[in-house]
Amino acid sequence: MEKQIDFYFDVVSPYSYVASKLIEDVAQRSNAQLQWKPLLLGGIFKAVGTPNAPGLTPVKKPYLLKDLERLAKYYKFTLKMPADFPVRTVLAMRVLSGLTPEKIPQAAHSLFDAYWVDNLDIADPEVVASLVGQDAVEQAGMHDIKKALFQTTEEAVKRGAFGAPTFFVGDEMFFGHDRLYLLEEYLLTNL
Repeated sequence: MEKQIDFYFDVVSPYSYVASKLIEDVAQRSNAQLQWKPLLLGGIFKAVGTPNAPGLTPVKKPYLLKDLERLAKYYKFTLKMPADFPVRTVLAMRVLSGLTPEKIPQAAHSLFDAYWVDNLDIADPEVVASLVGQDAVEQAGMHDIKKALFQTTEEAVKRGAFGAPTFFVGDEMFFGHDRLYLLEEYLLTNL
């Protein structure tokens, strides 16, 4: 049986950004295929009845900022909290949904870095076009691509996702970048 990790993410999610920096190494160490699955985090929240992004409640937001600083320092990568957070990622996520599976990782890394390192406005079509190409931006408005993003979001909810990042290996779900060690252990000992 071939091992596969389904990685559901939205570029607006800071913990999806952290996971994007780690998941490829996990897949490689555990000899698993990795499928990047762009979705709309707002669509997940709406479907499961979460009123707002949990980390943005006034009592949690200061901790979120500190937690992200600690994670970036621990993992030794750059993370700068965007001034415009959260930004609408509908365009960016549609663009990713319109790409072939083998092109999604590189494009996702470009968008993650643009937002979480360079603090660029990834809701701006010109910014997104400069990162992944004008054709991809133009195609993002096509019905089939809009539908694909909606279906992936719906698929994640049906599988049990309630936020991002969420990972699945078959029917086994792992939520959050901080559960990657459990995901890796599962891949190495159960399959």
